[in-house]
Amino acid sequence: MGWHRYEGRALAGAALTGEARDTELEAFIRLDNAHLCDVRLESAVETADYDQSRRWYEVTYLADDGEGASGA
Repeated sequence: MGWHRYEGRALAGAALTGEARDTELEAFIRLDNAHLCDVRLESAVETADYDQSRRWYEVTYLADDGEGASGA
């Protein structure tokens, strides 16, 4: 697997917390990055920005790019 750390922004329901919020953030990341095989949220920090009833988060996540380990 070719796991890499990424940073970006993701949306989740403003009323969500804990595991439900994290699950929604991971789903958003997967939809926005279809080339990634697996996504695991590492951290999420809420921002002051909203999109209707959803809040933007600054996220750090680990993802498998499907290309295998590099530098082997």
